[in-house]
Amino acid sequence: MRIGIVGGGPAGIISAIAVAKVAQAQGRRITIDIFDPGAPFRGRSFNTFSSHMLLNTSIGVSALDPDNPAGFVDYLCKEEGLSVTEGDVVPRDAASRYLEVEFDKVKNGHVELTIVPARVDDVSLDGCARAWFHSTVGSQAYDAAILATGLEFRRLPDYFAIGEVISPYPSRQLAQVNPDDSVLVVGTRLAAVDALVCLAAQGHRGSISVHSRGGIFPGVRRSVIKPTNRPFLNEFLGYGRDAEKPVSTFAMFLELLERHISAAGMRLTDFVPSGQICGAAQLNQDIRLCETRENVWEGLLMDVIDGLNLIWPRLPDSEKLRFRGEADWLGRLAHSMPLRNARIIQRMFSSGQLRSVSAEEAQSTSQQIRWVVNTTGLCSANEDPLLMRVAEKSLLRFNESGGVAVEAGSLRTRADLSIYANGSVIHGEVFTANSVYSTAQGAQHIARDLLGGGRVGATVSSSSELIAHTSSSGSRIEPVV
Repeated sequence: MRIGIVGGGPAGIISAIAVAKVAQAQGRRITIDIFDPGAPFRGRSFNTFSSHMLLNTSIGVSALDPDNPAGFVDYLCKEEGLSVTEGDVVPRDAASRYLEVEFDKVKNGHVELTIVPARVDDVSLDGCARAWFHSTVGSQAYDAAILATGLEFRRLPDYFAIGEVISPYPSRQLAQVNPDDSVLVVGTRLAAVDALVCLAAQGHRGSISVHSRGGIFPGVRRSVIKPTNRPFLNEFLGYGRDAEKPVSTFAMFLELLERHISAAGMRLTDFVPSGQICGAAQLNQDIRLCETRENVWEGLLMDVIDGLNLIWPRLPDSEKLRFRGEADWLGRLAHSMPLRNARIIQRMFSSGQLRSVSAEEAQSTSQQIRWVVNTTGLCSANEDPLLMRVAEKSLLRFNESGGVAVEAGSLRTRADLSIYANGSVIHGEVFTANSVYSTAQGAQHIARDLLGGGRVGATVSSSSELIAHTSSSGSRIEPVV
């Protein structure tokens, strides 16, 4: 069997490793070609080359194999000689090295893995249902295809073109900034955190302005680990099973989260930005809650992520929109930053070096701005030229969020095709698509579906059966994707 993968970043490499492991277990000969014209094992946000840009998840939930959750911790201890525990965070460079080591491990006589340094411009299907990759080195046919292209960074609006625009990745772009240069960072999500932390590490002294529409930084936490007993997850999946009337998943989720947080002596509103404070004030509040260990949501976070990832493919669009709209604050907790990074940014605010500005303020000082760092986030999959061309052939479709729609449990783009998608391109199909944790789960489902053994979750035919199955399966519950 020949398998072609578009993209050699974390999603593509993790998918290749998962397929190779299943093939090895079956004693099956396969060839996997991974097309990437840039930096394999790094992608975009992993393309840091910096010891200061950290993984934003703890190493205990960043393993490449869901069946070996201690894999990353073991690698760091044995191969890199670090003394770490599952709640620690490490530079993304260490994660890239881990990807490469695990990739080399699955190469053997049965599995042929090749990185092809080429760009795939189109994918088509022939009469034998083979996927053809049309790339800068020619056209090749494959029995199955995995689309793991990642996404480009969103282009800045023209009114922010007031200095030389750079990206935080790789960090050598930030190394161009002289210590006294004036900088504008557009965005306040995790990429903005990376940029600010890297500038601080470089000894930057010049003024830095930061702007985003909401002005809110990610939440702050010490670690992200799976709790032992998982009470919130079990209750969430079982809630409403015996209800006489249909229960709104959104309303049910908020009710349960409020109850569990209240049981710890806090209120949900303690962690939801009010809109009245932002920037430094919001960051100071988040840091205080973290340092005093009042961040009770931190212990529930993996239950929340697993629960929502598990039910997400089966939610109606109306419920998904409620989560994305009315509970957008949940994203800043799910994609929170390590306390270490938060303290660095806090010091920059406290010294007066860093300040939050409106778009009007940024433009009024445009003559003083030397550099503009674009951290506005990623484009949608429906803006990617390759994926758009594949969609035009009806080989995939896009969901309401602009991500690639996939079949729940298999990640096929169509039930009748051996074309799969994984990673950030399936935004909207799972609650946390753009993470090593969810990507590894997805890769495992692709591998099992592609190489036999039945689709994961195929025995679960209804939401009630899903709830009954997971509620009785003990403390270890894995999301569908």
